[in-house]
Amino acid sequence: MEGFDVFEADLPHLQTGDIAKSAAMLAVEVQRARYRYDAEKVNLVGHSLGGIISRYYLQKLGGWKYVNRSVYLGTPHKGVYWAVFGLFTKAGRQLLPNSRLMQELNNDPSRCRNIKCLSIISNFDEMIVPRESGILDCGYNKTVNWPVGHWGMVFSNKAIAWIVDFFDGIFDIREGFAKVYGERAREHELCVSEREGVELLKKAG
Repeated sequence: MEGFDVFEADLPHLQTGDIAKSAAMLAVEVQRARYRYDAEKVNLVGHSLGGIISRYYLQKLGGWKYVNRSVYLGTPHKGVYWAVFGLFTKAGRQLLPNSRLMQELNNDPSRCRNIKCLSIISNFDEMIVPRESGILDCGYNKTVNWPVGHWGMVFSNKAIAWIVDFFDGIFDIREGFAKVYGERAREHELCVSEREGVELLKKAG
C-alpha cells in the first residue's frame, strides 16, 4: 500500500488454533512492528478469521492501547454456521454463532471504546452467510459488490482505496463520519476490529 510501511504478521497453523492464543501471538507481532518502525501506534487490517483474532486482541488483551485504527475485510463478526465443517479445529468451533468466544466478544462493553474501525463486506461473499454477520455493530461499514467475493476483497481496488483514505482520515470527512465519531467519543464507546493473516500498517513519515 503506497505511503504506508507494511508489516505482515504470520500466525501459525493458518490461524486454525485457539483464537485467544493466536491473539496473544498477534500482540507480540504488534510490539515488533512498533519497535521496527518506531511507532507509538499501528493500524490493523484483518481478513476473515484474522479479523476475529484482531478483535480478541483489541478487546481482551488491551490491544486498543497500541492501535490507532482497525479495518476488517469479510469478517464474521457474529459467527457463521458453516464453521460446523471446521469442528475438528479449535477456531472452527469458536466461530459458531453461539460459541462462548463469539458471545464474549459481542457482549463485551469494551467493544464500544473509542477506537476508529471499519468493516468492509461484500454482497457476493460466499463465506459470510448470512451477510449480516459481516456487519460491525460498533463501527462503520462499507460494501463492495459483485464480482468481488470473500477472497477477492484483499485485491479490490475500491476496498484498498477505502482503507488508505480511512487511515489518512480523508474517509471520515468524505463519508460524514467525523461528527459521528465525535459523538461516540463523548459517549466513551469503543470499536474494535480484523485475512487469515493480519497486516499492521504505519503511515510513513
